[in-house]
Amino acid sequence: MERKLIFYFLSLFFILNVFSQQRIKDFYLSNYKENGTRAWEINGSEAVVSDRYVDITDMEAKYYTNHTFMQVKSDTARLERETMSVSLRDNVEVDIPKGNSSTKINCLGPLEMEYNKGIAVFYNKVVVEHSQGKLFCDKATVFFSPEDKKLIKIIAEGNVKIVREDSVTFAQKATYLTEEERLTFEGMPHLIYFPKKEEAKKQ
Repeated sequence: MERKLIFYFLSLFFILNVFSQQRIKDFYLSNYKENGTRAWEINGSEAVVSDRYVDITDMEAKYYTNHTFMQVKSDTARLERETMSVSLRDNVEVDIPKGNSSTKINCLGPLEMEYNKGIAVFYNKVVVEHSQGKLFCDKATVFFSPEDKKLIKIIAEGNVKIVREDSVTFAQKATYLTEEERLTFEGMPHLIYFPKKEEAKKQ
């Protein structure tokens, strides 16, 4: 894994240096793993490369695993060349697969991602869509596996609201553990329950 990460960073750093101090229109970049399978691909309407940053407009990126991929989109993105950290803004959307379904996360941004550490922090009107319901909050910290892109944990903070088919839960903080499918609420949580029509008739 360490060799793959080193290869990834060296490849991207080489590409960026080749195009140093240039404006690139309708670009497409991709990289492959040692076994010949695709590792990632990035495209956008424009990339402006400076000494410290690469600013991307209309960015779409895919990070591949053996059988699927994690997709990231944003209107604007900035890559810091020295640290390889990424900040995304404006209509940020991340789609993390799990089996036949996926978890979609949207925010106005910024999204700050440390891809090699498996951490992504979403800010400003965050919406997490899952098969079990929708989560709304001010900030969401997402932990995922860099190797297979599996979602591990989501920590939602600030004006947390979770909407399900028959209930709405409010709190200041919520932690969702993916494998256990367990939610923990903190900060004066309260639940509003809406009984189904059949249950209401029985009452």
